[in-house]
Amino acid sequence: MEGLAELHTHLGGSVASEILWSLAHEQGIALPVKDFWEFDRLVTVSDPRGVANLDALDAIYHWTELIQSSPIAVERSVHAAIGGAYRSQGITTLELRFNPMKRNRGGERDLDHIILAAVRGLDRASLEYPQVRAGLILMMDRTFSAELNAIVVEKAIRWAARGVVGIDMAGPRPGGVRYDYRQVAPMVEEARAAGLGVTIHVGEEGGDTGREEIAEVVEVLRPDRIGHGILAAGDPELMGAIVDAGIVLEICPTSNLLTKALPDEEAVRETFRTFVEAGVPFTIATDGPEMMRTHLRDELELLERIGALDLDELDDANRRGHEASFLHAVRQQA
Repeated sequence: MEGLAELHTHLGGSVASEILWSLAHEQGIALPVKDFWEFDRLVTVSDPRGVANLDALDAIYHWTELIQSSPIAVERSVHAAIGGAYRSQGITTLELRFNPMKRNRGGERDLDHIILAAVRGLDRASLEYPQVRAGLILMMDRTFSAELNAIVVEKAIRWAARGVVGIDMAGPRPGGVRYDYRQVAPMVEEARAAGLGVTIHVGEEGGDTGREEIAEVVEVLRPDRIGHGILAAGDPELMGAIVDAGIVLEICPTSNLLTKALPDEEAVRETFRTFVEAGVPFTIATDGPEMMRTHLRDELELLERIGALDLDELDDANRRGHEASFLHAVRQQA
C-alpha cells in the first residue's frame, strides 16, 4: 500500500503527549500531576491490559479535551495530528473528528472561534503536507440536548466550505439506557441536504441494546458510515441491512481490545471474518493513535498476524477508506 486512509480518529486522541503537555502549561491549566511521564499515563491508555470500560476512556478524554479548549490549542492540535499522521504512517486521506462544544469551556469560548482555529490548523497542514487530503468532522453528543446538537450541525454546515466534511454522534448513553437516535434525525437530514457526510458511533458495546441501536440508526438515520458497529457481527439480519444500505463500518481493532469491546484477538479475528463472509464493507482505523499507543500500520499488521484479513483484503479495506471519505462528497457538492 502507498497512501493509507484513516477515517476514524478523534482529535483528543491524535496529538502526542509532549504537545499536549506544552499546551497545558502555556495555558496555565492546573494538572493533577507535575511529572511529564505521569501526565503521559494520564492522557493515554498506558496499561497494555486497557481500560475497564468506555467510561474510563471518557475520563482520559476529559483531560485532552480540556487542554484543547482554546483556539490556539485546537489549531496546533489539528496541525500536529495531520503532520504526524503523514510523517509516521504515510496517511494521505485523513478525517479528524471532534466536538467543538467540549472545547469551549462551558460556553466561555465562542464556538466559531474554536472551529475557525481548527480550519487554520487544517490550512497550515495543507501547505506543509500537500500529499494529504484532510477534513474535519464535527460531533454531536448523546449527553447533549436536541438543541445543543442542532447547534453543532448548524456550525458544521456553516463551515462546510472551509474544511468541515461531515457530522458524527458519540458519547455515553445518559443513564446507561438505550439512546433514542430518532431525536437527531432532523439534524442528520439537514446536514445531508447541505452535502455533509454522516457517520454515527453505534454498536461498539451494549449487547442486545447495542444491536437494537444499530438497527434504529440504519433504518432512521441512514448514515454513510458507522463508527465501530462491531456488534452487528452477531446478527445476520442486521449485517444484511447494513449491506443493503451501503453503509461502511469504521473498525478500530486495538481500541476495541483496550476498551474490552472485544475480549481478545480471537474475537477480533472472528468479527472480521464474519463481516468478510457477509460482504459487510469496512475500513480500518485507530480511534486515536496517540491515546491508544498504536498506528494505522500497526492495526494492519495485527489483522494480518492473527489471520483476520489477508493482504488483498487489507488492501481492499484501505482502498475503501479512500473511496468512503467524505472529502469526495464535499468537493462534488461545491
